Amino acid sequence: MFYGYIGDARSLGDILTGLLQGRSGVLELFVNKYFLSIKVQDGLVTAFSCDFMEIDKGNINGYNLLVYCIAEMLASPEGFFAFYEEAPFEGLELSSPAGTDELMIQATIARKELDEIVDKIISPYAIFKVLDRDSPAYFLEGKNLIEVVAFSEDSIVQTLRNVKDFLLSGKVDIYEFREGELPEGPEVDYMMEGVPLRKVNLITILESLKNGRFSGIAQFYSPTYTVKLFYEKGEAFALYPVDFDLFEFLISPDSSAELSLLSLEPSLVRFFAMRYLAKPEIDTVSSNFMEISKLFLGLSKFKKNALLLISERTGDRYVVFKEGKLLLSLVESEGKFKKHETLRFEEPFFVSLFFYRDVGNIASVVYLFMVNEVLSILMKHSPTRAVSLVLKEAVRYPFLSFYEGRFHLTKNLTEEEEVQLLNFLSFLIDLSAQEVGEKKQEEELEFQLRPFKDIFRVLDVDRFLKAGSG
Repeated sequence: MFYGYIGDARSLGDILTGLLQGRSGVLELFVNKYFLSIKVQDGLVTAFSCDFMEIDKGNINGYNLLVYCIAEMLASPEGFFAFYEEAPFEGLELSSPAGTDELMIQATIARKELDEIVDKIISPYAIFKVLDRDSPAYFLEGKNLIEVVAFSEDSIVQTLRNVKDFLLSGKVDIYEFREGELPEGPEVDYMMEGVPLRKVNLITILESLKNGRFSGIAQFYSPTYTVKLFYEKGEAFALYPVDFDLFEFLISPDSSAELSLLSLEPSLVRFFAMRYLAKPEIDTVSSNFMEISKLFLGLSKFKKNALLLISERTGDRYVVFKEGKLLLSLVESEGKFKKHETLRFEEPFFVSLFFYRDVGNIASVVYLFMVNEVLSILMKHSPTRAVSLVLKEAVRYPFLSFYEGRFHLTKNLTEEEEVQLLNFLSFLIDLSAQEVGEKKQEEELEFQLRPFKDIFRVLDVDRFLKAGSG
């Protein structure tokens, strides 16, 4: 078995034309965010499987599609490879074996033609529109560029040249885009960066995040702490650290704190939140004991939804895979995120892997806050008896700790533990009603919560309290 990093077009060519020479086996490539698996017999390619094979109509010109995939890799030839002399393989058989030298030559020519075409149509997923039904160009009607290549009986180079001529002569235009990859990738933008909280109205900002359906991360910094509040379409769903007293902070922010708002695609935010809320499948394993190329190839090959967290000396790299496609690579350094597209990592680095799951802990944060508010009423009216009864009940919940007169969470809670925390809140409410009286409890609780009214509104806290009361 051979595996490693590909850094440029020459490296990709050396692997295809050098490594495969005279060999039999399976070559897997993850280059320019695409996956390609090639079966070779005595140095000749006999079959392949790639990301562009989700085409379910007509007879596919396998040779054209294979060359197209290699040509797309040449657009940004960085990634990883692995060669297995014995490996199971399922893919499209070529009508006749193809030499790797020939494939590289054809792909290099096709890359030049593709660059000129995509410059005019923006994306290879653009759908062609042909006005003259009797024109030879009508073959393009209703197809994108990948489909045109895959179903053409001509060579890929001739097909691409025909498409370019049709575009230049005005016989073909585009009229819609189907789902595909945007060349630039998902947008990442700082709406605010390092703004001192003393200079802004925090409630107004939080209200604008809600009304504007903000998706991303609100990051609070001070010399002694960092807090991240995660949003999806205007709804706060996660907090890190979970034990941070969010509500007290929001009504009386630290004068030294600063706020940054990182805007992300809604579908990406929970991937970033997993780093803080989910249990990793691989947890901080050194590159000395792990081959990173196998991870990238596996995630792409098996179409996984996952977050790769790669910790380097210069910062943490967040690499997001969705259905096996590498969507985004960001590096977080000194509290700031920025795009970082290269796949070269500085040794030694440490790897964590999170498979996607739906995460959120705001309900836990709300329940913990209410636990401490009800507890304060009990402590005021019946301190000795209340502490004894409350602590006796609290030992049933190992995720709670008690110090300085308040309960704290020791971890992010599972769904089952979140229900247990809600049950503990119900216990305290019932105990408080018995010790203080239900009416007095309601009056004092309403008085204590009055300063938080606006915070509850902009964070839509009622959705959790109503669920709890139901």
